[in-house]
Amino acid sequence: MRDMFTYDEIGRTGHLTSRKTTHFKALHEDSGIPYKEMLFFDDCNWGDHCADITSNFGVVSQRTPRGMQLSEFHQGLEKYRKEVMSRSNE
Repeated sequence: MRDMFTYDEIGRTGHLTSRKTTHFKALHEDSGIPYKEMLFFDDCNWGDHCADITSNFGVVSQRTPRGMQLSEFHQGLEKYRKEVMSRSNE
């Protein structure tokens, strides 16, 4: 999977905290990628980071509570595709 991604923020090392907003601020600053062009997969079972990231930054997100499963990967890609299509129709 790592071969498919250019940027990732995993864990709580250095400047990162348990709140994923710090991860996304760092990703945005380091990469220059707009939030609306990001797709977030989260395996957290104790909180809803996806809702937090989507509401704060507009990032499309997909929960993966059992780790990344192929079906959830496809669901995330489909959510992202639909979001991109809805923006192009505006």
